[in-house]
Amino acid sequence: MGKVAVGAAVVCAAAVCTAAALVVRHRMKSSGKWSRAVAILKEFEEKCRTPSSKLKQVADALAVEMHAGLASDGGSKLKMLISYVDNLPTG
Repeated sequence: MGKVAVGAAVVCAAAVCTAAALVVRHRMKSSGKWSRAVAILKEFEEKCRTPSSKLKQVADALAVEMHAGLASDGGSKLKMLISYVDNLPTG
């Protein structure tokens, strides 16, 4: 199968998936299940949310561990190697 045929197959598959998603969404909205699904997703999102203060704490701890790992061998649980990159890859 040529590249054009593969590309056409991918485009057709994406169109079919999009159409199926739209049909399912329409059926869910008309049956009243859509609002229930949205409520479940919002509840899931709220329960999984991580406070930004906790994310800042994790980022700071990671930075400290990276600096300690680069400062001395065995200075951190993270295995770090000092490397110098003077060029970006070209290939």
